[in-house]
This record gives sequence, C-alpha cells and structure tokens, in this order.
Amino acid sequence: MISETTMRQRQISPIELVNLSEKDIAETANFIAVQSGRAKETVEAHLRWFLLGNPARRLQDPLGFGLRAADQLVGCILCSPQVFRLGADRILFMGSSSFYVDPLHRGQGGRIFLQYCRLGKDLPLFGTSANAEAASLWRAAGASPIPYSDGELFGVLRWAPVAEEFAHRRSANKFLRRIAGGSVTNLVGLFQPLKIVGNSPGSLRLLTSAEQVNDLSIEDSSKLTAMRDLPYMRWRYFSGRDATTSVFAFRHETGRQTLVTVNQRVRGYRGQIRTLNVLDVYPEAAAEERVQIIGALIAHYKNDFDAIVLRSQNPDHQRMFSERGFRWRAFDAPLGWFLDKGKRLENVAWYPVPADGDGLI
Repeated sequence: MISETTMRQRQISPIELVNLSEKDIAETANFIAVQSGRAKETVEAHLRWFLLGNPARRLQDPLGFGLRAADQLVGCILCSPQVFRLGADRILFMGSSSFYVDPLHRGQGGRIFLQYCRLGKDLPLFGTSANAEAASLWRAAGASPIPYSDGELFGVLRWAPVAEEFAHRRSANKFLRRIAGGSVTNLVGLFQPLKIVGNSPGSLRLLTSAEQVNDLSIEDSSKLTAMRDLPYMRWRYFSGRDATTSVFAFRHETGRQTLVTVNQRVRGYRGQIRTLNVLDVYPEAAAEERVQIIGALIAHYKNDFDAIVLRSQNPDHQRMFSERGFRWRAFDAPLGWFLDKGKRLENVAWYPVPADGDGLI
C-alpha cells in the first residue's frame, strides 16, 4: 500500500523525460504490468519479442520514451517500426505501442506523446491501439484516422458466453446471469444467427514456415499496405511467441491463392468468450471472397471458438457482413492513427489490416 506521504512526494517530484533503451526493458515491463494488470514475466517476454526482435528496427531507432518521478518510471511510450510498401516503394513508419501514464501523472501524457511526435520529422508515424484519450492527442497533433479503424464486426457462433457477458454488463440480476451462463436454448432464440455456412475447410492449407508464404504466387497491392517479406513473416507469425497464431493459404476456385492469418484470444469479464481474430487477408479480397474465407475458417476451427472478429473492413464489407448476422461494435474513437508531417502520403489509398502495429497481438 502506498502511504499518503509517499503519494504527496510522488505528486511534487519533478518529472524527467528520458530515452528508454534495452537496459530499461525489465523496468518498463514491470511498469506496464502494473498499469495493465498483466504478469510482469508475460509483458517482458512480449517486449523482448515485439521490440528487440522486430526486423524493421534500426540501431539508431529509439526504443521509446519514459517519464521518471522520484527515480521511478511513471509513464512510457514505446517505438515499433514497420515497413509498408506503395507499389515498388518501401516506406518505413515509426509505430507507437504501450502508451501508459501513471494515474497520478496523467497530465504529463501530452509531454511524452509530443516527444514521440518529434520523430515525425524523419518518418511517418502510426499507432493501432489508441484509446479515446490517446486518440485526442493524435488528433491534436494533426494526425488522421487509419481507414476503417473505428469499430469491429463481431460474428457470434455460440451465444451462451456472449449472453452471459451481456447480462453481466447490463444487469446486476444474478438470476439472469445464471440463466445466461447455463442452458440458454430459449435465450439464444432471441439472437440472430450467422448467415455464413461453415464449408470448404479443404480450401485452407496450413502454412508452417515463412518460406511457404514467400512461395505463394500473390499479386502485389497497388495500395499502401504492409511489407510482407520473409523477415517480417518469420518474426510476426513463425517466432513461436503465440501458439494460437495460424497462417493459411486459401485457394479460390480459380486457383488463385490468398494469405489468411488468425489468432485466438479470450474476452469477457471472466474470459468466457473465445474469439478467432482475422489478422490479415492478402491480397485484398472482394466481399464474396471474404465470405468464402470466413466460411472456411468456421469449418476449420469448428468448436474451437465462440465468435469471430473482423476489423479494418471497408463500408461495403461492413454492410455485407452485417446482412449476414455480424454485429457492428463501434469504438469510442478510432484505434488507428497516422501522422505524415512530410505530406508524402496525401490522397494515397490505404489497405490496412489488423496485423498492422500492435492492435490484436
């Protein structure tokens, strides 16, 4: 427990803005763990993979910036570069991650974000996990929302755990929660089922190495999109960091192939909702092709998840999936933002995917 005297000392301690380096990883992980409620060991392992293992990281790139008060870390924003491509051009962006400020020092959040924004004189900046408060800082800095990052589509296959969550959030009635968590045959009838048939699981071929991805004959996009080269694919999907991540090649009837990547997470107040998150579909697929891909994923995973989550869907895809029973969940503010001080990317069409940055990892 923090004493009242200690709290007063922390409140009046001068705030120092510092650069973070590899030697600060353990301390930074401990701070993030306290702020996020996760285990320090889990956070540190993630940071060593996400920051230090990133193949786009250069020696001159900062690891991040921190705020210190009374020789304690009270805020941080971490830097995670990612290479994008536009036609034949490679464009290095500096991503932001793990933006946390201790509640006693929230007023200093703009200061640490401004330090990160100064990197924009050399590189375009982006982030994919902004909450409403961070979004206001991005907006004040002159940033633009990344297209289609203002919500997600939630396709429910099994309503029992979702109904339990609904009851938990909407009502303190223990009887209703007990009904929602148990046999919900009657309750499920109130909810709209998905109108996507789980079929053609054989059209999905599991890929077990980045080299197999590299061997796919995939047409390059003309839009601004992630560089899916061999080092990136090895790091992002085949480093052994996440056993729930899977990479597939989806074969269309024409023989053309599409890269599809997913991971699995739990949601809900007690982790009772198992979600399958679609991270990447590349190259960009038409609406009906996406329906076929989702149907194949449903058939492949069968009883392994309760809901499938789709992000970065354009308005036509949002409308099409909504007509098939997906529910739109709007965020308080867009999760994704980009800042291009050099105006190098004005009026450029963008194909974002949830795998960009740190949004669903």
